[in-house]
Amino acid sequence: MADTRKRKLYRVGFLGDFVTAFEKGIYTDIIVKPGGDGPGIPAHRAILAVKSKVFSYMLASDEFKTSIEKSITIPDLSYEELKTLLEFFYSGVLSFANIHNRALYLAADKYDIEYLQDVCRNQLIFSISVSNVLDILELSSIPSDKILMEYAISFIVKHMEEIVNSNGYKTFVRRNPDLSLDITKAYVIYSRNESIDLQIGSLRYAHRA
Repeated sequence: MADTRKRKLYRVGFLGDFVTAFEKGIYTDIIVKPGGDGPGIPAHRAILAVKSKVFSYMLASDEFKTSIEKSITIPDLSYEELKTLLEFFYSGVLSFANIHNRALYLAADKYDIEYLQDVCRNQLIFSISVSNVLDILELSSIPSDKILMEYAISFIVKHMEEIVNSNGYKTFVRRNPDLSLDITKAYVIYSRNESIDLQIGSLRYAHRA
């Protein structure tokens, strides 16, 4: 058991060299620029290409190959968001304390980074509450993420009265009529099942009596 743990720790340390290469800019061969005025971030083309099919296409384009400055721009992300994305590429870890989940979730969809989307989705699900579930449901509709959408709708249905009476619900309904209809349909099914369960419980109680 001790040897297995030691090997795992050694493996983590060994793979951590990728993070070191990024943080120290060892033999970097590309600059990744954020949107806005933030500075570019040195990185490695090979890492970008294997982590994202879209980045791979960008790097293989004639425009990039013929450019003097070997750089690409990610206009959707701020400097801090881009830095977090690149750190994820090298480490495979996204802290629960990160504040860029929404931006990274959308970037994962746009740039075809499936594992990052899974991680962001799990963090969004973990963070769902009455106060943010409508925002998360709306977010899930952008990439048509059925998993996140169904979880959010299920949460809304179970807290229907509190959410319907919230300040933002009317605005949400006006902005998202299709999602609002999905919520209504889910609530009808939920209410029907609750009623059936209640009837079954009453019959069992009557039978015992």
